[in-house]
Amino acid sequence: MRNIKYVLIVFSALFISCEDVLDKVPLDRISDDAVWNDPGLADAFLTNIYSTVEFKRLGANNVGTGLISGMSDELTQFAPWQEPNQAIAAPMNAENLYNNLNYWKYDVIRNANIFIEEVGFSEFDEDFKKIRLAEARWIRAYLYFEMVKRWGGVPLITVAQQLDDDPETIFVPRNTEKEIYDFIDSEMNAIFNDLPDIGMTEGGRVNKWAAKALQSRAMLYAGSIARFGTVALDGVVGIPSSDEMSYWQRSYDASKALIETSPLQLYEKHADPTINHHQLFIDEIENNPEVIFTERYDFDSGMGHSQALLAVHADFATGWNSNFRPFLDIVEKFEFADGTSGAIPRSDYTAQEWDMAELFDNRDPRFKAAFIYNGADFWGGKTYFHERSMVNGEPVTTGVLPDGTIAKASDRAYEPRPKPLRQGFLLRKFLDESPGFQLGGGMSSEDWHIFRLGETYLNMAEAAFYLGKTGEALTLLNRIRQRAGMPDKIAIDEETIRNERAVELVFEEHRFWDLRRWRIAEEVLNGKVMQGLAFEYNHDTGKFKIEVKDGLAAPRFFESHHYYFPLTLGKISDNPKLVENPGY
Repeated sequence: MRNIKYVLIVFSALFISCEDVLDKVPLDRISDDAVWNDPGLADAFLTNIYSTVEFKRLGANNVGTGLISGMSDELTQFAPWQEPNQAIAAPMNAENLYNNLNYWKYDVIRNANIFIEEVGFSEFDEDFKKIRLAEARWIRAYLYFEMVKRWGGVPLITVAQQLDDDPETIFVPRNTEKEIYDFIDSEMNAIFNDLPDIGMTEGGRVNKWAAKALQSRAMLYAGSIARFGTVALDGVVGIPSSDEMSYWQRSYDASKALIETSPLQLYEKHADPTINHHQLFIDEIENNPEVIFTERYDFDSGMGHSQALLAVHADFATGWNSNFRPFLDIVEKFEFADGTSGAIPRSDYTAQEWDMAELFDNRDPRFKAAFIYNGADFWGGKTYFHERSMVNGEPVTTGVLPDGTIAKASDRAYEPRPKPLRQGFLLRKFLDESPGFQLGGGMSSEDWHIFRLGETYLNMAEAAFYLGKTGEALTLLNRIRQRAGMPDKIAIDEETIRNERAVELVFEEHRFWDLRRWRIAEEVLNGKVMQGLAFEYNHDTGKFKIEVKDGLAAPRFFESHHYYFPLTLGKISDNPKLVENPGY
């Protein structure tokens, strides 16, 4: 008999009552028979699996929230010891993979396999079994997707291994990358009809449309790898180019089903597109027709997080603050409101003084929803990033000026330690700005939307483009722009699709993976120092002087073999059948 020892974690996303469970068995050790003969205990086991997936990586005290965005050209964090800065400071090699990038979840997969086997043979109610087994299979497929996009082919294990199994069973070689993507696709097809519709299950559990959403995303990635990647190690990494169209079609079909046959709709509750885009990430799934699957947080239930405390501008903070610092490089991808490019020649910034409303308020409304910028309206005040003011030609760094502007913004808001680098922007997306909002450690309750319909539109547009359906791709992309209050594009190409994803999905942990699957991360990241802006206020003109400053202390490092993470010596020593990825 296999004893199962675990802590019952009542994941707030699922709102499961374990009162009966607590009445029946001790929590320190629960026997196999007890779990698989009690649907409440079995459900608690699945709840625990959900809680260990780590859909959103928070890290110690939530400071790792920006890890994946920090790996791309989106943002950095305040201090060099924080996770994104640590990750880019230590280039990946055969001996080193920054620990928090190391999403090797075979312990969770084993628990999912145990659940699938035991519940499958149980005498539980058939409807209960059907739904819960489909959930566990979805989680398992999601974990394989998260691993295949990091390492390429990984060992595909769908049975619960035991410690006394023979070596041939325990030591599983890597499957091909194609086999992993095909497994994900087949699992989503198999479980779709077994999962409940959205609204018929708790918001933190997967529904049938989460299966289509995962299929839409995963098949898009597979199509990209087939188109832009290279096959090596007999297919352990890379997908044959001959399979490209098949994957685009599968992504297109899943996206189309989701958009055209699900009850989901784009979030359009507010006439103001800036407010609408911002509230899209605040309204929870019960009141948000766009959200397909979300990771739930709730401070009142003891499951809060600290993103608002960490993100907010220093002038509005009560503790650690000004933590997530976007680069000018990502800001420039947000067009001006008339659809013209948002990329201003860097030399033009220093050639004149700038009115902040002209420079920032006249941008894509999604920019104003996602960024705190110099002069932005925020929580009933203004956010400033200038380092000093000029009055009658003389510098002033303290006090309040006659026009009500402070002479110097908070050091914390614009200057990270230990080097005087500049960004000039802070993250605003995901911050609840409603009256009475509590700002403190662990007090944020905003859910993390893992799949939403806006991404699906862009997935379908990209797949349609490569399938030669350019008119349809343009219509889909323009639907997202219309929702954002931006003018339609009159033509579509690869760069237009990629820029729209950068804007619509900014800070949602897509950009880093997009750069990798398109195989342009070397071009965008390697040897590059992302930049920011430094401001000086001229009281006499009411405008700002701007300097472009480095936002990183050293150039980024991304070489061709970094499109796949290294397995590292530790994994290979644990399983002699594993082979390391090329270049390590």
